[in-house]
Amino acid sequence: MVLILLPIVYLATIWQKLPEIVPTHFSNSGVVNGWSHKSMLIYLTVGLGFGIYLLMLAIPYIDPKKKIKQIDEKYYNFRFIITFFLAILSTNLVYISKVGSLNNPNLILVVLGSFFAILGKFMKTMQPSYFIGFRTPWTLESDHTWKKTHQLAGPIWMVGGTMIALLSIFFAHKTVIPYISFGIIAIMCLVPFVYSYIVYRNEEREEL
Repeated sequence: MVLILLPIVYLATIWQKLPEIVPTHFSNSGVVNGWSHKSMLIYLTVGLGFGIYLLMLAIPYIDPKKKIKQIDEKYYNFRFIITFFLAILSTNLVYISKVGSLNNPNLILVVLGSFFAILGKFMKTMQPSYFIGFRTPWTLESDHTWKKTHQLAGPIWMVGGTMIALLSIFFAHKTVIPYISFGIIAIMCLVPFVYSYIVYRNEEREEL
């Protein structure tokens, strides 16, 4: 709850100092190219904080497979990590709106890369679910395919997330880094997706 309230309290303390119209969108080079009324920041901080938290509280009770309840401690850690990174992002976005510029456009990529790397650590032991993980038609159909896919995806996301974070730190002023990061993210998603299909097809052949 402290993490959820952090960006909201920060926004409340600087509310009177904010102009009515604040920057809410930036180009890859950090140039402002989108504006909104400052009330949008309320929806942003409350939505990302309480909205996601409440959704994740409800997921174990609406999960048809009922597998999330079996990993209660790990799911709690997973919820905490998501809440932590969303609090950082929300607070940073409010700060950017306050100063009116994005001095380091790659800072958000550092946060996202770190989040992906930590999430990769959870993937190896992630149980089948309709809400969390690589939910392809083949992983949802076969527990074996789910397990094999996440055993592969875990290290890929750890390495990919670490690469994004390090590139964003050491090449912070290079506008090309966001494009490289998006390419890495595409690989992180496509490789497990294709692999899940291959594993499932091989499993089908063995059953025949």
